[in-house]
Amino acid sequence: MLAKLAFGNMRKLMHDYAVYFLTLVMGVAVFYAFNTISVQADFLSNSLSDVLKQVGEIMHGLTVFLAVIMGFLMVYANNFLMRRRKKELGLYQVLGMRAGQVNAILTLETLMVALISFIVGIALGALISQLLLFVTADMFATKVDNFRFFFSPDALALTFFCFAITFLVMMVMNSITLSRVHLIDLMSAGRKNEKQFVRHLPLSFVLTALGLVLMGYAYWRLTTQGFPLGGSNPEPGQTTTNDFLVTTALVVAGTFIFFYGFAGGITLILQRMKKHYWSGLHMFTTRQIASRINTAAASMGLIALILFFAMTAMTSGMSICATLNKSYEAGVPFDASIGVVGSSLEEKTLDWKAYAKQAGVDLDAVGDTVSFRVGYMTNGEGNLTIDSLNEMSAFTGKSIPQGYEKAVAWEAISLSDYNALRTFKGLDPVSLDEDQYLYLCNMDTLESFVNTALEQGFTITAAGQTLTPARSSVIDDDSCILQNDAIGKTPGIYVVADDIAEELPNYRWALDINYRVSTENGDLAVKDLADTIAASNEELYVGSETKTNAALEGTTTTGLISYMAIYIGFVLVIACAAILAIQQLSNASDSAMGYRTLSELGCPEKTIFSSLRTQVIFAFALPLIVGIAHSICATAAVNKLLLMFGQSSIIENVGLGIAIFALVYGGYLALTYRMAHGVVKGAIRSARHAL
Repeated sequence: MLAKLAFGNMRKLMHDYAVYFLTLVMGVAVFYAFNTISVQADFLSNSLSDVLKQVGEIMHGLTVFLAVIMGFLMVYANNFLMRRRKKELGLYQVLGMRAGQVNAILTLETLMVALISFIVGIALGALISQLLLFVTADMFATKVDNFRFFFSPDALALTFFCFAITFLVMMVMNSITLSRVHLIDLMSAGRKNEKQFVRHLPLSFVLTALGLVLMGYAYWRLTTQGFPLGGSNPEPGQTTTNDFLVTTALVVAGTFIFFYGFAGGITLILQRMKKHYWSGLHMFTTRQIASRINTAAASMGLIALILFFAMTAMTSGMSICATLNKSYEAGVPFDASIGVVGSSLEEKTLDWKAYAKQAGVDLDAVGDTVSFRVGYMTNGEGNLTIDSLNEMSAFTGKSIPQGYEKAVAWEAISLSDYNALRTFKGLDPVSLDEDQYLYLCNMDTLESFVNTALEQGFTITAAGQTLTPARSSVIDDDSCILQNDAIGKTPGIYVVADDIAEELPNYRWALDINYRVSTENGDLAVKDLADTIAASNEELYVGSETKTNAALEGTTTTGLISYMAIYIGFVLVIACAAILAIQQLSNASDSAMGYRTLSELGCPEKTIFSSLRTQVIFAFALPLIVGIAHSICATAAVNKLLLMFGQSSIIENVGLGIAIFALVYGGYLALTYRMAHGVVKGAIRSARHAL
């Protein structure tokens, strides 16, 4: 008998709150599908196998984090439904059921919902994971080999563990809820008015204004201070971790205070707009909206914050990937580069061909090459000078752009080597006098600062000689990238006359190669040459960067970021939209008799459904607007951070993330309205049949 009742209740629950069941199914499916990446590695390039397995470990940890958040939201949704079912539960006790029997019904319902949603979700996730394999291959710039249907027991176990805990907590919370209420409370639950947290206009205004002030102040702190970049020992004036935590606390507190004060303030303001307030169903709509916000102020604040996190993760993550891809393309202009750092060596030249011969490599056969030497600037005592930008700041009176306080600008290359590199890249050579220098810099944020110093004739001392700028602006073309570099940005390199460069101490040597042979043979030759140089002298630091390795590292990084951004954004948006949907469906069900009465009084259906549509849209839009405001501020700070490091703006690349977010969130809004429309329409139709 109890099982039959539980089964009937479950069917009703799935019918009336299909969004709840759909969200559980989608949650299981997404959790399973995204955690199959380790298995997907078996179908992709061997070079990516180890990388994807490491990504899989990261995804497992991320899944636990997301499961905690989604579990919390699902438990809240379950408790919300429990509050709406108090009268039903009280009726069971009136009919003679003991509290233990009612609790058994709730437990059976939860187990049935869990079992069905888990089975359906895993089945759906298994299908999604097959498609996700090809998405993964595209993200990591590889192809699928020997595709066959696959299933991941590890992903199944992790998904089961996460959702088992969630459903267990639901059962415990249901038992606690039932044990803490009396029969009279259960039976009278449907007649209780919603508690109004804020009633008076002055207090409402104070809370709303205080929330806005706190959020605005947090925005100002984040946009001016930025993220903490100074580590554990920041320089004076740099943002610390504590500063960032204070900013975070301010925006969280401001969000909740705003939602607690908003309902009362907006209600009392509209009441004073009598012409509008008494027109149509505006009074009814306003009261309904205010009541819902008052009831769910805390959850709306939490949803706004989670939406902010989801939007920022999705839009910023995917746009950062697009930005990094551009950087990889610009930062790796050669098929390969070998760099040798050895300031302890006294020789000014490095015999690349001798090392190549020793390694059994014919450089002329491998490809076209260009080599150069880089020295370093010194102060009067011969020590390394790293404060050129500080000297520029003192000279011009302008502050160094934020984030560049520790930037290095002390390397110098001879004019001959630099022109050889320009010729190798197909650029025209440049010229300068013996007492002049050129400055290479392709970081947009830093360029204007350096240009100011160059325009005012900033001088440097190299090899005991005073040098003046040969031009009033930096050189920011492709020649700024002396060798392959994944970032592809140069804060500052000096170009000086050959005689002066000859006197500067050694810092590093580099060899750039464009292959004539196949990429595989060329990469092998570069590896052999780099290993031979490293083995010849333990004091040398030898590194190589091939276009192949850079592409692999780049696609791995961007693929991982994209994967995580989509995963985080998708799961959190689904969870938040589901909570809002359940709230609105519950509200529509509770208010069905009110809509029925309006219809009986002659109110047109068009007006009734317009009021319903306004309520649903407002409930979805209010936390979304607050979340968007937070996200815009955070995205601007991230964008500023990228520009600080010379990367392109991410604002240009947020379209795809916004499109995905709008599709998911907007889809839930539309589905919620259609279901609420059906509930209200059914109530109206039943009234007409009764007449």
